[in-house]
Amino acid sequence: MRRVFTALAALALLLLTAAGMENADALAANCQSISLRYRQPLAAETVEAAEEKRPGLTFWCEENASLDSLWRQAEATVLYYWGSASLVWGAECIDGGVPSPLDASGCAVSTALAWQLFGSEDAVGLTLFRENTEYTVRGVFESEEPVALLPKADAAFTAVELPLEEDAGGDPVTWVDVCLAKSGLPEPDWRLYTALPAALARMLSWLPLIFGTTVLAATLVCRAVRLSFPARDTVFFALLGATALTLPIFFSVWPSWLTPSRWSDFSWWNQTAEQLSTIAIAWLTTPVQGKIFTIKIGLLNQGGLALAQATLCEILRCRMRAEKGHPPNQSALPL
Repeated sequence: MRRVFTALAALALLLLTAAGMENADALAANCQSISLRYRQPLAAETVEAAEEKRPGLTFWCEENASLDSLWRQAEATVLYYWGSASLVWGAECIDGGVPSPLDASGCAVSTALAWQLFGSEDAVGLTLFRENTEYTVRGVFESEEPVALLPKADAAFTAVELPLEEDAGGDPVTWVDVCLAKSGLPEPDWRLYTALPAALARMLSWLPLIFGTTVLAATLVCRAVRLSFPARDTVFFALLGATALTLPIFFSVWPSWLTPSRWSDFSWWNQTAEQLSTIAIAWLTTPVQGKIFTIKIGLLNQGGLALAQATLCEILRCRMRAEKGHPPNQSALPL
């Protein structure tokens, strides 16, 4: 019975790990840009000037609106955008794809809205209307809320998406300052650095491997201490070599700007702590619009999965220790 329980716990841990990695991948798909949020809509002249000075920016805003099809009408959350729709809502489409940046007549809808307007998720190629403007559905994405992505060049934009570039990873704060100066955009009320929750989700998805590796390394160290030379030094060298091989994998996920050039540089620690505090406050106080709700829910789900994984890891560790230290069965009489 104990072995069955252990096997079921290991199977549950495997399933939770797979779910965690899938959730981390979905969360990373929504974290391909740095989002700037404004309390007041940007002036049309500011938007036009920014598009000319720095191409590739995506502007968007959110409002509740009524959408019509040939048969039905539905209230939905409408995300008006101008630029790349994938930066506004990064979820992959289950049918079709999001409109291209130059597609001014295409749109994308959620599965919930597709059911309300068309009575089916098979909505690609169908038509919907908003204020006498006709849009053709290019893609349908998974969501329990009625959501529509509609291109519009003259909307009252309150958010800007800066697509991530290679030089943004070294110092994203300074990189955003440079982008604001080049584009002529005003200082935003909130800066949302989406790479941080994406990296955190990635690391949480690898929690069982980290836990198991730590326990295995600690066990090997305890046993190696009792060995004599050269076996003891061989075990220590193998552990150090394995650590050196895994560090590149860790730093490929870990944001590079959170790694100090000198560990004794106390000014760097103070500056980084202030930046992280400002970033955390921005995530907590910004209005929940667009993909931010999806990112926050995904991060909460990742934390819940990580807690369940850690609990199962500890249960398995305790079970294995108990089985290892269990006294032999003495019920049988010696011959």
